[in-house]
Amino acid sequence: MTKIKKTTFNYIWEILKDYNDVDEHIKRRIEELRYPHRETDLNADIKGTKVRYDSQDIFLITIEQDARLAALERNKRIITETLEEFDQDTNMIIRELYMKKRPQYSIQGLISNHKIFIGRSKASDLRTAFFIELAKKFNLDY
Repeated sequence: MTKIKKTTFNYIWEILKDYNDVDEHIKRRIEELRYPHRETDLNADIKGTKVRYDSQDIFLITIEQDARLAALERNKRIITETLEEFDQDTNMIIRELYMKKRPQYSIQGLISNHKIFIGRSKASDLRTAFFIELAKKFNLDY
């Protein structure tokens, strides 16, 4: 089985850890865009040229153009699609080891407790294949 770079593996692992909370992150980001924080202007009562230099008005980003929001939605879509492409054993391995906040099992624990019905080397190969597929979809060097 092909190996995957440790940095790529760790990067994907971080994305997977965040998967269950991504809907909340998306919701929070939309709220930030809809209702941007405005600093109070301490000099508002000073007479001037009536020119406004409100950077938030000038640089207001629409929800459709926001890069962070687009990245969150893209990550969620790619992971969901990839999970659907793989079998039940791979899904169990990925969800238990990489998506849970506090995993109960290791790969060997999944095998010993009959959560998956394959050997350790096959389980490692399935995990690696999943990570490689995600690396391809995220356009990462693996």
